[in-house]
Amino acid sequence: MLKTRVITALVMLAVLYMGTVWTSPFQFAIFISAVLLVGVLEWTGLMGAKSLAHKAAYIGLFIVLMAVLAPALQIASMTHSLTAPLVTSLTGIGVVFWLTAFWLIRHFPENSSQWATTSGTAMMGVFTLIPTWVALIALKYLVPNGALVFTLIALVSIVDIGAYFTGRAWGKAKLAPKLSPGKSWAGFWGGMASCLVLALALLYPLHFYVVQLDPVHMLAFVVIAMVTAVFSVLGDLFESMLKRSQGLKDSGKSLPGHGGILDRIDSLTSAAPVFVFFISILFADVSWL
Repeated sequence: MLKTRVITALVMLAVLYMGTVWTSPFQFAIFISAVLLVGVLEWTGLMGAKSLAHKAAYIGLFIVLMAVLAPALQIASMTHSLTAPLVTSLTGIGVVFWLTAFWLIRHFPENSSQWATTSGTAMMGVFTLIPTWVALIALKYLVPNGALVFTLIALVSIVDIGAYFTGRAWGKAKLAPKLSPGKSWAGFWGGMASCLVLALALLYPLHFYVVQLDPVHMLAFVVIAMVTAVFSVLGDLFESMLKRSQGLKDSGKSLPGHGGILDRIDSLTSAAPVFVFFISILFADVSWL
């Protein structure tokens, strides 16, 4: 099992690198769209959809939404701007959704009868995946070499890594025992500390190889990184909640040894819109890029 996980992880990293660095922003948009559509298919399982017709209809809904939003986001020509009103609005909707998701997580499973329906979970899928799609594409257009995309992924990943090791060493008090018994408060704080260290370390390469940052922007970046880290934990717990409501261990089987696409990007789905939204607010004037 470990060998399979390692091989799959290496393949995923290679595909991610090629799909992010070796592509134009428009090609990256197509790449991300394809990845998220696999996640949409897995989401139909979280909805409890059984028939092929229901699954096809849900995937079709996302294809239509992407096709409608792509021109509005000016994907073919958008350059160096996170302040496009639609980008800010859709990622802002994502932030509001994740604040609502926090309430759902806090009151699970008592409130599950209020949302654990096919239509309810289907709607949550739209609010989860569309803002993620918008955010990732916006980051690629902002810095076409993919540096900001990898910055976001690194920040999310280090939270998980830091939480794993500190949780194993000192994790006694459970963070969310009804959803994920393996997660602890020690792991949470370890993840936050790891993210802080990485955010500070990233200031140097960002400043010298991506964009020059003044002290105010440096501080703002670190604050954004920490807020993003907190929300990334919500994404992980949220998917655990959905899987528990359907009695599932994994979201799918597309990634041997890892489960499904959603199992790998659950933290990213909450982190990406938050990251982009607060950058667009705090760095409203991005002419310095």
